[in-house]
Amino acid sequence: MGVDAADFDQDGWQDLFVSNVDQEMYSVYRNNRDETFDDVAGPLGVAAVTGLMSGWGAKFLDYDNDGNTDLFIANGHPDDKIEEHSTHVRYKEPLLVFHSEGKSFRNMSEFAGRAFSDSFAVRGMALGDFNNDGALDILVAVNNGQPLLLKNNAARGNHWLGIRLIGKKCNADAIGAQITWHAGDLRRRRLKTGGGSYLSSHDPREVLGIGPRTKIDKLEIRWPRPSGRVETFADLAVDRYITIIEGAGIK
Repeated sequence: MGVDAADFDQDGWQDLFVSNVDQEMYSVYRNNRDETFDDVAGPLGVAAVTGLMSGWGAKFLDYDNDGNTDLFIANGHPDDKIEEHSTHVRYKEPLLVFHSEGKSFRNMSEFAGRAFSDSFAVRGMALGDFNNDGALDILVAVNNGQPLLLKNNAARGNHWLGIRLIGKKCNADAIGAQITWHAGDLRRRRLKTGGGSYLSSHDPREVLGIGPRTKIDKLEIRWPRPSGRVETFADLAVDRYITIIEGAGIK
């Protein structure tokens, strides 16, 4: 099933999303900062719409580049005969997308486009900016069906900076790097993670959304162990991709 981690409420601590099979509902575990977590999927509105679903792909992302962490979930029941012995559960299930309202989520699925009004037997999904416009697109794998390539149109009007991190002393993909960026009144932090959904892997680049702000005042990269090196960059132009090489700066 789908699992992802991110600091969705921007308190500096990693939270978790875990999907399940039908009758169990999905979970959003908020980090209590004391090695415990609380499942807040109920008050966030995620549990109520996922009780009869089975999740195969899940990812925290900033789909509109406003600087907040949204959530995309791809679903599909594992049993293609489920409808023969269940009156409530379906084999094909809808895609879901939730927009971050800061400390809460809003289900935006009904407004997200034609693909979200249909149902699929999803078995994996991967994020990647296939046309390099700074808006993260989504590729969804469908069991016994054609894949879906969802082009992102929601980030128009907001600014962003795309970065690719290349480790030298640490691992090559810089998995575990802490990325912090400041743009005017916006302060955000992200941990670079690896992996993906079921049989899937995401674009290794990170897209840092800043909303209507027009530059990044400060970007800090704390490279993972064994390096631990901290590098800082200032006054970065936006709406472009850059490559940062550990110890060698921007290329």
